[in-house]
Amino acid sequence: MPRTMQTQRTRLAVAISSAAALALALTACGGSGPKNKEGYGGVASIAVGHRKPLPTLSGTTLDGTKLDLASFKGKVVVLNIWGSWCDNCEAEAASVEQAYAAFKDKGVQFVGIDTRDNTAQAQAFVKAKQIGYPSLVDDGNETLLAKLAGITSLQFIPSTLIIDKNGDLAWRALRGVDYNDLSAALGPVIAE
Repeated sequence: MPRTMQTQRTRLAVAISSAAALALALTACGGSGPKNKEGYGGVASIAVGHRKPLPTLSGTTLDGTKLDLASFKGKVVVLNIWGSWCDNCEAEAASVEQAYAAFKDKGVQFVGIDTRDNTAQAQAFVKAKQIGYPSLVDDGNETLLAKLAGITSLQFIPSTLIIDKNGDLAWRALRGVDYNDLSAALGPVIAE
């Protein structure tokens, strides 16, 4: 193969690899990504007859206690998937905490899932952001996230799910959220 043709192929391969790495980086922490019929890359509200049950999620929280989401059946649950390494998670943390403070006395339980993270960094993040709700620690194998396959996209961090009183997925955001997003989504689910 002529040297110039080999050089061009090498440059093309490097360009493709760089583009793929950039695309992965954008979706790994709140990239907007393409939207499809499931609402990936955006927000989706799920009608009562079309909701899927949330799988069993349990484990150890950042403060070392055991937590099983099944213990919250009968309550609306906000499940926020985050990591201290994620800029969009940092940007939404105050809004999620504000919603937690506003809705915790209205039968709503907030739980985080800290993923792809260093526990000490995650604990420092929670302390710095003054997060009052518990967060499960997803192990290095992403065991908790794997259970959510088919429920939510595993690429979008942060993601937020609202689980109805029956334990079914009622709403999801595959991007960072703010207080207004959560307040508007929680109202109808609480009223059910």
